[in-house]
Amino acid sequence: MKQEKQTPTTMGGSVEASSARAGGATAASSIVTNKLKVSSGNLSRAGGNAAAGHHPKPQPEKGPVMLLHELFTDAHFECVSSDGLQHSKFTVVVTVNDNQRFEGTGPSKKMAKNAAAKAALASICNISFSPLQQSKFGLITSGAGNGSLGGSNSVSLNGDNSFKQNKNFELPQTFADAVGKLVIEKFNEVMKGSDVYSRRKVLAGFVMTHGYDVKTARVISLATGTKCVSGEHMSVTGSVINDSHAEIIARRGLMDFFYSQLDLLCQQQQQQQTPESVPVSSTSPTPGNGQTVVTIGSGGTTLSNGTMAAAEPALPSQSDAADGESNASEQKPAIATQHAEVIFNKPSNDSSLYTLKEGIYFHLYINTAPCGDARVFSPHENDSMDVDKHPNRKARGQLRTKVESGEGTIPVKSSDGIQTWDGVLQGQRLLTMSCSDKISRWNVLGLQGSMLASVIEPIYLHSIVLGSLLHPAHMYRAICGRIENAIQGLPPPYRLNKPKLALMTSAESRNQTKPPNFSINWITNSSEVEIVNSFTGKLINNNTNTNKMSRLSKQSFYRRYAAIIARLPSVRLRQVKPTYFETKMSVNEYQQAKRELFAAFSKEDLGDWLKKPIEQDQFTLIVAKESEPPSLVSQPQTVPTVELNTLVSNATSSVGNCSK
Repeated sequence: MKQEKQTPTTMGGSVEASSARAGGATAASSIVTNKLKVSSGNLSRAGGNAAAGHHPKPQPEKGPVMLLHELFTDAHFECVSSDGLQHSKFTVVVTVNDNQRFEGTGPSKKMAKNAAAKAALASICNISFSPLQQSKFGLITSGAGNGSLGGSNSVSLNGDNSFKQNKNFELPQTFADAVGKLVIEKFNEVMKGSDVYSRRKVLAGFVMTHGYDVKTARVISLATGTKCVSGEHMSVTGSVINDSHAEIIARRGLMDFFYSQLDLLCQQQQQQQTPESVPVSSTSPTPGNGQTVVTIGSGGTTLSNGTMAAAEPALPSQSDAADGESNASEQKPAIATQHAEVIFNKPSNDSSLYTLKEGIYFHLYINTAPCGDARVFSPHENDSMDVDKHPNRKARGQLRTKVESGEGTIPVKSSDGIQTWDGVLQGQRLLTMSCSDKISRWNVLGLQGSMLASVIEPIYLHSIVLGSLLHPAHMYRAICGRIENAIQGLPPPYRLNKPKLALMTSAESRNQTKPPNFSINWITNSSEVEIVNSFTGKLINNNTNTNKMSRLSKQSFYRRYAAIIARLPSVRLRQVKPTYFETKMSVNEYQQAKRELFAAFSKEDLGDWLKKPIEQDQFTLIVAKESEPPSLVSQPQTVPTVELNTLVSNATSSVGNCSK
């Protein structure tokens, strides 16, 4: 085809990797300039941004398959699989330019074919069918109040200097697809062979990358689940999981990873001081391959299941084959620990907190919109991707709670107010804040939690990738937009974080199956998957409940925190408070930021944050007995028994019977 000599259309938000595909990309860009028709609605909305120097991606009014055939006459579609799960039963691969292959999945061949075409257009031509592109012209610069992206005060807030007017909130499409695919593939890998526990309705996972380099992407944690603990199973020792929704469990898995990284820092520091001493890391055989795995801070009680063993090596320096000699197996942990990557920088002279290394990003993938405010909309509204035309409706932005033993959420203003321990045991419903509200909390307080906030600076999400039900206006409002005009007085380094958003091209369809009553979690460097009964908050072993607590429980993290601050350089003098509650409250900056967050919700008349009975956090540190089996020990690398017992005895002597 003869090309006209004119400048190709500029398409913003291009993916770095797409420049390498120069073969078809250059020709496609020129063809797009000539053939691609932009809808009149998008042109009218884009008119106001053109003057500001904003160059939107073209929005095609043709379908992805028709457009791909028009741009690439050699495009060939092939259905390679038809026996997948319900939401991705069919897999279609499209081949373009004879050597570029793109995959799409869906509940029907048509949807899978559309997904494959969208992936090809996004990668080669930088043409996006994302709802963010369809709506951002009206969302970023127009509208005010709850629900509008940016709003009238689209300026730097609370130290968030990265937020500017007209900022593109969309994650590059090919990168977003890669993040989602990594989590899905990792889940299929670790759950292979277990048909019972691979059932899921919601899947979530955290992925760590260095910049936007997909080759560095690594799944840190993943989880499934949709239920919360029953009120009668609340724990006074912090040994149960209260909220088993997938997003929440995945985030707790990420916290476990942070503890493991701090464990690694402790080990490296010790090896530098005593290089010839016996390494402190423990070794254990990987099921089925005879190799030695370096277990670094797996934390908590794990449920061993041979059919769910992950094949990922614990550390990159692990030998490919064990030689069976004791000397070699003893030397591997030391070598692995010395060369393992640590994501934290040591504290500077101006601060006593460890910081995340430059360029490390954390991305959250969820296969659907988080429950609560982000999901309270109709996906079939005609104007579903336009500006929220009713931003002042009372239902917009309201704090919502999950209902005990059920799905869905209700506005917090409809609840009974303060929750009491005896009231819940008497039959009052135990309420838990929705996932939308908790994600908005993470965007102010960070992902690390209150105790780790005394050791590391806040760590924020870089992006959120959804597998379905992404409504830009509602999603943005739910995770940060509803409080951006009200929150103030945050102590440094806390700020209001505004993560990028994206929807996968292979979107999942509505899953009408009954959600299972269990939750699974997997963490990187762990060869085991943990299965938790969502109603009891305790582990499941061979379809029977046990009294073993999860590695992600409050008690498990309390133990790891005590071990960390006793060994970590520069925080050795920090004391463990008598109770878990007092330890959290002692992190003053974190608690101040939390008060400002709750005040912002109240100021916007969105309701008051509902807290669980205070008694559940008033527990003391419980140290595993030396006579207990290894599976009951909270973590392989613990502070020496004498030192940790001293911490516990000091704490217990001052608290008396407050845990009862």
